[in-house]
Amino acid sequence: MKVTPPGPGKVKNIDYPEVPCQPLRNDLKVLVVEDSYLPQVALKLILPFGRIHSPHDNFALSELVVALLKEGTTNRGSREIAEVIDQWAMEYDADVYMEKTILSLKVLRRHLERAVELLSDLVRNPVFPEQELERTVTRWRSQLVSDRSDPGFLANERLFHAFYPDHPYRKVSVQPEHLDLCTREKAQELYLKWFSPQKSYLLFAGDINLEEATRLSERYFEDWEANGTGLLDFPQPDAVRSRRILLIHRPHSVQTRLLVGLRILPRTDPRMIPVRVTNQVLGGGGSSRLFMNLREDKGYTYGAYSYLKTYSKDGLLLAGASVRTDTTRESLQEIFKEMEQLGESPPEEEELQRSKSEIIGAFIRQMETPGSIGSMELVRRFLGFPEDYYRRFIPRIRAVTAEQVKETAQEFLRASRSIAVVVADRNSVEKDLQEFGTVEIYDTKGEPLSG
Repeated sequence: MKVTPPGPGKVKNIDYPEVPCQPLRNDLKVLVVEDSYLPQVALKLILPFGRIHSPHDNFALSELVVALLKEGTTNRGSREIAEVIDQWAMEYDADVYMEKTILSLKVLRRHLERAVELLSDLVRNPVFPEQELERTVTRWRSQLVSDRSDPGFLANERLFHAFYPDHPYRKVSVQPEHLDLCTREKAQELYLKWFSPQKSYLLFAGDINLEEATRLSERYFEDWEANGTGLLDFPQPDAVRSRRILLIHRPHSVQTRLLVGLRILPRTDPRMIPVRVTNQVLGGGGSSRLFMNLREDKGYTYGAYSYLKTYSKDGLLLAGASVRTDTTRESLQEIFKEMEQLGESPPEEEELQRSKSEIIGAFIRQMETPGSIGSMELVRRFLGFPEDYYRRFIPRIRAVTAEQVKETAQEFLRASRSIAVVVADRNSVEKDLQEFGTVEIYDTKGEPLSG
C-alpha cells in the first residue's frame, strides 16, 4: 500500500508582541521584552559599528576593537572582568557583523544590575591594553592559518572581493598582513571615532519591566557621550555585467568547493519577500531544486544550497556545494541550469507551498525565547523596517505566487551575470572550466597566478 506523507499544515499568523521603547537623553533607546517565566534577563546592545568601519588598509581593526573590549577598562583588568563574569554566572558574547556589532550578556535576575554596570564599563571605558592586544593578534595569526586551509573560507573571501573590489563590503575576512598594522593607538582612534549611543539600542529581555530597565539604563548609560555619529556613507556597488570564473588553486585538493554569486537587492527593499521565496525554491533546504539535483539525482555532493547575504546598500544570493573533483564541470553546469530554469519553469503548487512553509517555520522558530524576540526587534528597528513588519511577514510570504517567483528568477537569477568561485587543484579542473569562459586563477593567499 502506498503511503502519502502529509503536506504542510496551515499556520496561523503570529501575535507578535508590542515591544516598548524608551529613548534616553543621549539618544540611546531602551527596549524591553517582558517575560517572567524564568528568573533571568538577557541584555543586548546593538551598535552601528561593523566591519565596514575598518580602514581600507586594515580589515582587522574593527573586529580587534570589539574583541578587546573585555580585556581591560579604566576600572578593571582582563582577569577581573573574567572573574566577574564567572562569579555571577554571566554569559558574555560579542559579534561583529558587516554593519553592526551586538554585545550580549545573560544573567540571573538577582544579578542584573551587576551585568548592566559591567556592560556599561566595557563599552564606555575600554583601554585596549598593549599586552592583551599582542596576545589577541598572536592567537588570530594561528586562526588565520587554519582559515586559509578551509575551501569555504577561501571561496567566500574571493567572491566578496570580486563583487566589491573597492567597496566596504569586501571586508569579510582579516588579511594576515593587516595584523602587523594593529596598534593600541589605532584601536583607540577607531573606537573614539565610531562608538556612540546615537543610533544604538539596548535591549532587556526576560524578568524585567520597562520602568526598571529605564532606571538602570539611565544610571549606567545616560551620561555616555557620543564620540561620533556611528554612520558611514558609502556608494552603491558597481553592477556585474558579465559572468566571471575565478579559480583558487589549492594543490592536492581532493574535492572542489563551488560558490556562485548573483547580485540581488538591499535588505530593506520590499521586493525581498519574493526573493526569499525564490531562494528557498532554488536552494533553501533539503527539498530544494539544487539539493534534489546535485545530491539526490546526480550524487555529486552531500548537499547543495543557496542563501542570501543582504545589507543596507546591496545583497547577494550565493549558491554552492562541495563536490567530487571529477564532477566539477557538470556540477557548475547544473547550478547555472537550475538558476536559469527557475525563470522558465515556475514552481508547482506543492513545491511553492512547501518552500513558503519552510520559511514560515524558520521564522516562527526565531520567536522561541524573549531574547530571540528581542533580537528580531533590535534588527527591525536598526534597519528601519515598518512597525508591522513581523506581523505582516507570514501573510506576505503566503501571498507570493508562482508567477512572482518566475519573474524574480528572470530578473535576478541570470547565470550570465554571475561570479563563480572554484576552489580546487587547478591541474584537475582548469581545462574543464574554460568551457564557461576565461578563467582567472589565484593562490590561497589571494594573489593572481599566471596562466
